[in-house]
Amino acid sequence: MPTPKATIDRSTSEQALQLLDAATAEVLANGLGDLSLRNMADALGTSHRMLIYYFGSADGFWQALLHRIRHAEQDARQRVIVDGMDPQAAMEAAWERYSAPAYLPIMQLLFEIYGKAIHDRERFSGFLDDVIGSWATMLAERFRESMGLDEAEARLRARVEVAMMRGLLLDLVTTGDREGTTAALKYFAGKMALSPASGKPSV
Repeated sequence: MPTPKATIDRSTSEQALQLLDAATAEVLANGLGDLSLRNMADALGTSHRMLIYYFGSADGFWQALLHRIRHAEQDARQRVIVDGMDPQAAMEAAWERYSAPAYLPIMQLLFEIYGKAIHDRERFSGFLDDVIGSWATMLAERFRESMGLDEAEARLRARVEVAMMRGLLLDLVTTGDREGTTAALKYFAGKMALSPASGKPSV
């Protein structure tokens, strides 16, 4: 009996990545819509069969797209961190990046994805599993290195910072109150810069 051929992963090919780039631009401009593969294919000037060819299934395509959009947010955070930057300055730099008018549509899209994922947890399990965990892991590692926190405290601090940052961004998207949300971010960043043990700024 012949051995079955291994499944070919076409999702990382140059053509697939070009389709993801175009799809990312489309959803940033127009939102996720009804998550119809046919409608997305039409917008990209291709066919739904071609998207399935590259990504294996409709869900395979949407998961790849959401992964790309989600990690663009994380990459942006890494780019604003400079070696030796203290946690307060890093938090304020991240806020300046994410709350910028040019970047805010990406955040608005992520909140749209949150809503869809919560209502269809099985379909978007990959997004929900990673959307907090990947961030908490990245930030916790930085807190261990820059502040000398133990693993448990570093992960707790990371979880709080993720919740605070996204909460204020949702506030900004909802209310448009840039002055108020920025003041709240700076207030929180200053409080978080205090060492839990001494009440003095951490160094």
